[in-house]
Amino acid sequence: MFTESIYSHADVKALQARTDEQMIVTDEQMMIVKVVSLESVHMARESYALLRQLMLPKPRWRWLCPELDLLSLIACLALELHKIEHDLLPPLQVQEANLEGGILEGEALLLLKNAAMGLLRLGKDVKELGEPLEDKVISDRAEELDVALEDTADQVLKGTRNITWLQARVPALLHLVNVLSATPVHFTW
Repeated sequence: MFTESIYSHADVKALQARTDEQMIVTDEQMMIVKVVSLESVHMARESYALLRQLMLPKPRWRWLCPELDLLSLIACLALELHKIEHDLLPPLQVQEANLEGGILEGEALLLLKNAAMGLLRLGKDVKELGEPLEDKVISDRAEELDVALEDTADQVLKGTRNITWLQARVPALLHLVNVLSATPVHFTW
């Protein structure tokens, strides 16, 4: 039986590189991978993809990673943040006249509001699945971002504020996205 502790994305990559060498065995072997920490929520997406690939069945090898479900949720959170940062907020910064009050604006705001609700649900799932109560930074930041995104979208959708106001808020929203994306991930509790 082999045990491997992961403290960074580089450790996941190193494990993947070593795996091919270790796969030549004559007896049944078990590999237990203990994810202790990762540099950020952003890195969880790539780390999950690599670990998931390692967990695929191989002759004479059994893999176990107790943190894989939690890592999966954090990887989903990273994907949602990427979508918000690269797909949903940039179109709202466009200064075109047809954006004001148009279909594009309404669709973009509804998608933004939907993404905010997804972040909140993922943050709650992370907390329920095992985020330590004394260190619930990820779920708290997800909730903070959800409130900011939903409030912004609602105010424009209800006509309380206009697209110019929203465009002025985009940098602050992007900052919250980046803060959550850069949050270190700790699995030890």
